[in-house]
Amino acid sequence: QITDSQQGGRMSPSELRYLIASNELAEGDRAVRQKDVADRLRVSKVSAYNAIERLKEKGLLEKNERCVVLTEVGKNVLGEYMTIIGFISVHLSKHCGTSEKRAYEDALNAVCGFSDETRIGVARFIESGMNGIHHGFGV
Repeated sequence: QITDSQQGGRMSPSELRYLIASNELAEGDRAVRQKDVADRLRVSKVSAYNAIERLKEKGLLEKNERCVVLTEVGKNVLGEYMTIIGFISVHLSKHCGTSEKRAYEDALNAVCGFSDETRIGVARFIESGMNGIHHGFGV
């Protein structure tokens, strides 16, 4: 469920990749080692540390020792991003002939340019089944 309290969830594409990797490695609520996140993304431990610190400052991750876990806000914000990424990438592949991998990367990069307000609104719209959509381009 999306809440208006998720302001500050705006991320760079790089930060989003760290959040996605942390979530995938966690398999639920299990804490994951920063080293495992670095290995998954094929980056240095220093790069992982810096990105994780930024995500922690945004309230998206909690960190203890050398392990991280997504906060509830982090899970909700990630859910919004993934809803939009999934929607855009499917349509890029299906309607534009973009390869699935390229469509995913393009969608991830595009959604990181959205403001918090737009991200939340688009995710709500997609989750609602796109109620009220009309396919004309006229307003």
